Amino acid sequence: MKIFTGKNSTRAAASVVAGLLTAGLCAAGNATVAQAAELPPGSSRVGVLSNSGDVHVKEGTLLSSWVEKMSTGVVAFEVAGDRVGVLDTGGKLWVKEGNLWTGWSEQADNVKDFRLAGNRIGIVRTDGTAAVKEGGLQAGWSEQANGVREVEITPDRIGIVGTDGTVNVKQGGLGAGWVPQIGGVADLELSGDRVGVLRTDGTVAVKESNLWSDWVEQTNGVTDLELSGSLIGVVLANGLATVKEGNLYSAWVNQLGDAEDIEISGDRIGVVRANGSAVVKDGGVYGAWVEQTSGVKQLRLATATPASAAGHVTIDDITAIYGSAYATDTVAAGLPGLNEVMTQKGITTPTRKAAFLATLKHESGFRYNAGEAGNIAVYRGRGFIQLTGQYNYQSAGASLGHDFLNNPSDAASLQWSAKVAGWYWTVARNINAAADAYDMGAVGRAIGYSYALDPTESNNRCASYKRALAHFNGGSLPVPETAIDCTR
Repeated sequence: MKIFTGKNSTRAAASVVAGLLTAGLCAAGNATVAQAAELPPGSSRVGVLSNSGDVHVKEGTLLSSWVEKMSTGVVAFEVAGDRVGVLDTGGKLWVKEGNLWTGWSEQADNVKDFRLAGNRIGIVRTDGTAAVKEGGLQAGWSEQANGVREVEITPDRIGIVGTDGTVNVKQGGLGAGWVPQIGGVADLELSGDRVGVLRTDGTVAVKESNLWSDWVEQTNGVTDLELSGSLIGVVLANGLATVKEGNLYSAWVNQLGDAEDIEISGDRIGVVRANGSAVVKDGGVYGAWVEQTSGVKQLRLATATPASAAGHVTIDDITAIYGSAYATDTVAAGLPGLNEVMTQKGITTPTRKAAFLATLKHESGFRYNAGEAGNIAVYRGRGFIQLTGQYNYQSAGASLGHDFLNNPSDAASLQWSAKVAGWYWTVARNINAAADAYDMGAVGRAIGYSYALDPTESNNRCASYKRALAHFNGGSLPVPETAIDCTR
């Protein structure tokens, strides 16, 4: 996400422009509510801020109509769930929630930047102080820090970039303690259990699991960075937008050229080109682009959280453990098949479910259709568990009664991806036994990712396992943490 400095700086003088906002910009109590065509909170949205300071938002498909001129005289805006926020030229922040026709509620003044996430709002004031509120729009502010240049928030984390370029992040409540991260930062991104930084030298590094994890270098020559769930997107200095999905060591998949800004939310990827046109795709890295509009200064995306379904693992479980960035339509679509296989294969105890989920998070980001990006081999990694190699494709086919050798892409299909994962977990290997022993090192050996990634990758997977294990065990680990073996 672009920060409001440098070539895209749009900060205007702190004076209110006549006709600042349309008539809907008023206290929430005076709002008028749309009587028809209202969509549930959190529906998928695309929003743009035009070069003339108008905000337009659409809801539903990428071909839906725009809600014209929700406000004017805007220098920055955000969409998140069913909330839309705008920052006017006078430094006032306004937010609405619910459908797109509700009225605006004034939140703060003397604001120079802000973020929305879940029921949180974060601001940086013109004096460099940062504050966050949580709950309804009338909730009070909790002061966070001073000397702040940028704030980033998720429903569970708050991150700040100081005026000196240092990053601190906290996890949990608004009063949690700060954990120092890194210096020399131009832009900070948070998503789920990932922290990403774009340094002033154009390099990008990302860490995942806990705030004390090691950084994993990603690439260099970057002008824009975006994180969302298992996706990492960057714009390079040459204008190429490229995205990777899965673990931190996945290959990049080029998206398009002449890009200036990249936005990702759930299964949607959006790009603002250097000529000001905006284009968005559904379906992740291999989706088809749909042109949106021109004359765009900023693009923002917000995707729906799918409804939860009963089973051993629900979308609510995944978001509670790893963050709302994983609450995508693709993840939700794969859960019924995954739950069916988990029942069949006995992946039903807290430790077995935790080991299985932690593995799928790092292998595929819970995406049944994940592919090993950048690999053109016929039997490259595919599906929930990234089935790899001719031998495994042949063995899986023999066991499951399907010809994967001649139909390798089926390993990443909704029909077969979960079945392949279950086969590998219990037939090709006996990973339940390793999970029963709280031995994530043995789980990692059975999965077989490169030893060159250790110890960082093993530690990250183990941290993901511990989070899931505590969740499925009612909030705490069932054994002392020292009883969990993380060494592969």
